[in-house]
Amino acid sequence: MNVLHIAAWYPNTWLPHEAPFVKRHVECLAPQAHNQVWHIDLRTGDRWRSTRRSPVADRTWLVSTPLRIWFVIEWLATLMIIWSWWTRDRREPVDVVNFHIAYPNCTRIRLLRVLMRRPMVITEHYSAYRIGYNVKSNGAKRIRRIFHADVPVIAVSKALARDITAFAGPPAPIIHIVDNAVETSLFHSDPNVAHEEGRFFAIAGWRSPKRPDLLLEALARVRAEGRNARLRMAGTGPMDAEVREMIDRLGLSAHVDLLGQLSPAEVADEMRRAHALVHAADYETYSAVCAEALCSGTPVIASAVGGITEYMDATRGALVMNATAEAWADVWIGAWDHCLGIDRVALSAGMIARAGTEAVGERYAAVLRSLLPG
Repeated sequence: MNVLHIAAWYPNTWLPHEAPFVKRHVECLAPQAHNQVWHIDLRTGDRWRSTRRSPVADRTWLVSTPLRIWFVIEWLATLMIIWSWWTRDRREPVDVVNFHIAYPNCTRIRLLRVLMRRPMVITEHYSAYRIGYNVKSNGAKRIRRIFHADVPVIAVSKALARDITAFAGPPAPIIHIVDNAVETSLFHSDPNVAHEEGRFFAIAGWRSPKRPDLLLEALARVRAEGRNARLRMAGTGPMDAEVREMIDRLGLSAHVDLLGQLSPAEVADEMRRAHALVHAADYETYSAVCAEALCSGTPVIASAVGGITEYMDATRGALVMNATAEAWADVWIGAWDHCLGIDRVALSAGMIARAGTEAVGERYAAVLRSLLPG
């Protein structure tokens, strides 16, 4: 099976760490299919610029534009795909075309089906469907039509599938659920690495809907109750200044380590050494970092939102039902001993069976094979 992946988000020369979850999804399919990846995207920016260079994709055409006329952007994105299709190396056979992230590349999906004449599927990770893209104009109607073109969708969680279905309206698209893939060569348990009581780990691109404020306020409350809790925070984002201000204001400078951007191997090591991963957010379509922690054998304390609730239960840590510092502190303290007592090898094995690269690759390939004629 030869699969052409056309991704709107993918690691690139401008943003080397962009959308690692899309790259992992593609890579987990490798034992089951021959992958070819095109990174094609027209995105908004402060000026015109473009690049055809890529550290990982087989073909790249990435354009930044100051335009904000979405109808024009959608057509330009479509034309970029058509041009790439007609100028492709025809010695590379294509059995299935898999789009990753529907908008804007799939706005003219019916036209692309006529021209490309291949079975198609859309893999979606984006949380914007929950808020209807914040669009009430004809732009929203054009996005909805993507999901009424008889092209099946792969969503990474039931929560995301519900969001897409509610946004699109009837008739409901055909949606398959395939988890985000966790790179289990890195994220797995290691009995030779000892976890440390009171050492908690958090990682995110610190921007909405992430809630570092809840973590820091809860940490102050947990420490005030006499627990020697320390937090190691990795990642960067628009909330960095707010995070530093809160740490100072709450008197947590000696108890919070800001680690910045870590490599995947460093993240896995931090997870294995942690008492638990703590993850607060207003919403998550899946939460790859929670899945990575569980595959590493690390218990998780997380907000009970979105796709997290589909694989998290009391055997794997604890869920926080309310988005308040009080609720977070209560659950953090209440789950303290429970997280220490969890069998980390069994925890890892259970989550790898669901979200490990091999398991996800097999389910992903089965969906794609079901689209082939005959």
